[in-house]
Amino acid sequence: MRRNFFKQSFLGGAVLLFYGSSLFGAVEPLKTLALVQEDLFPKAKELEVDTASYLLLILEHSRVSSAKKEFLRNGVQWLHEESLKLYGKLYYNLSQQKRQDVLQEISEYSWGEFWIESLLTYSMEALYSDAVYGVNKKDAAQKWLGFHSGEPHPKRAYL
Repeated sequence: MRRNFFKQSFLGGAVLLFYGSSLFGAVEPLKTLALVQEDLFPKAKELEVDTASYLLLILEHSRVSSAKKEFLRNGVQWLHEESLKLYGKLYYNLSQQKRQDVLQEISEYSWGEFWIESLLTYSMEALYSDAVYGVNKKDAAQKWLGFHSGEPHPKRAYL
């Protein structure tokens, strides 16, 4: 166990030294999260549901715990570390098949399983969201799911 900790710590430090702040910059985690959501549930893009914008709402919302936000951000770092370990490239620089392989690999870890589950949950929330949130503007996802939302519709976003 201690050996794995040191190995992971070294890999994380090496990634930081080698890639510098670009791995942890403001744009990169969102770029990666959007791509992972697309890889996990490509139908959302076809339905023109902006799951990445919904996730950004979550990451900026005051009622979402800082621990949940930190976990989502840390998951990006761990995903890139696993991608580097397997293929020597950051996740978003891999082919679609290799990205699926990385997702399959991280799903074997408890953190990876929960991280993927969290991203899928937020993707599903985006699919069910009302047009007032701006991510499911045409309600195409709700129609595709056969979902009829309650009345009255919200007049403003609560996130």
